[in-house]
Amino acid sequence: MDFTLHSCKIISNSLDSFIMYRCLPQQGLALANELVAEGCTTFTFGEVEKRLGKSKTATANLLKRMENVGLVDRVRRGHYVVRQLGVLGTPAAAESVALSVGAALDGVSHRIAYRSALYENDLLVHPTRSIQVAAVRRIRTRSLSDWPLQVVIESPEKIGVGRMPWGASHISDRHRAVLDVARRPRLVGGIEVLAEAFAAAAYELDAEILMDYARRLGWSAALRRLGSLAGALALEPLQGFLLPIRPITADLDLEPGTGEPTVWRDSRWRVRWQRSVDELLAVTGH
Repeated sequence: MDFTLHSCKIISNSLDSFIMYRCLPQQGLALANELVAEGCTTFTFGEVEKRLGKSKTATANLLKRMENVGLVDRVRRGHYVVRQLGVLGTPAAAESVALSVGAALDGVSHRIAYRSALYENDLLVHPTRSIQVAAVRRIRTRSLSDWPLQVVIESPEKIGVGRMPWGASHISDRHRAVLDVARRPRLVGGIEVLAEAFAAAAYELDAEILMDYARRLGWSAALRRLGSLAGALALEPLQGFLLPIRPITADLDLEPGTGEPTVWRDSRWRVRWQRSVDELLAVTGH
């Protein structure tokens, strides 16, 4: 883009923001200042209604005007996030997945998971255009800040395995993230996505932790897929150190549910591959 044209666009956007702010009631600016000063990143409609002592209609009107000028963003009905300086006008989900998820699932045990967790953990190059979350129950909203939301239900006993704090939310650590995807590769776009992320994470993964998580979750099949990938793609230091958590009695597919033919069978892990080793090596850059 031409530098002069780019500069003009920045100036134009700044003038638009200035004009919009001039149209915002002083109480809206004061509320935004208070929230920032208190370190508040998320809030609810009811909290603002109580703070201001206004009617529901007046509160809704004020929050709508604050949203229009980019001071806040509504992530779902009654739940808002405070915008950060420098990203006004950008959907909250694009700015911070943790911020949006934390606000939307406040009070619901959850973690950012699957492809979203892979990307947030820097294991994928290409960003995701949806948000995938594991939670103990569903929420009514289907999107966060206009980004599609996919909720995968998990039991309370499993939701916390491999979960760590992530800003205003929680996220799968790298061990849990790759196990999740090994269990359901099609949920993130296929075995190529798993291979890319697993190869990127391999040097920072511990075989004992992966096996411990697999035991706690009862996911022997997911661990076998990871073991097969580690061996065939020569992923150090995992190659040769991952072991089955229970006796192997039958074959399984590397990517279940595709209906594609087997091109290679890993006899050690008894895993049927629907892609050649060379195809996945090309994906991982090895």
